[in-house]
Amino acid sequence: MFLARRVLRGALVRFYQPDYIVMPRKDGHWVDPEECTRRISNIIKAHDAVKDASTVHPSTPFADMGLGQLDLVEVFLEVERDFFLEFTDEQVEGFKTIEDAVKYVSNYRFADTY
Repeated sequence: MFLARRVLRGALVRFYQPDYIVMPRKDGHWVDPEECTRRISNIIKAHDAVKDASTVHPSTPFADMGLGQLDLVEVFLEVERDFFLEFTDEQVEGFKTIEDAVKYVSNYRFADTY
């Protein structure tokens, strides 16, 4: 009986999170910014409008990568699917670089980190 309580207590301690958050926050972000940058960059590199994958850098404007407004809509629809979140039209219009999108996604509390 004592052993069963000890095992159960260990299980409760292991899975308990004091502030009931979905995932732990690391370095002020919910999602690792480097991982987020890599995932968004891969989505952009796979888009048909990007002719040269070497132009895809976090600080490069989307227009310099060859992405138009419709292309950005398609890219961010895929980002929404990848991270299980939704952007408003105003947010997508405000994203000028990958860094802008990473700032939003990495600070979004319920973004998927798989």
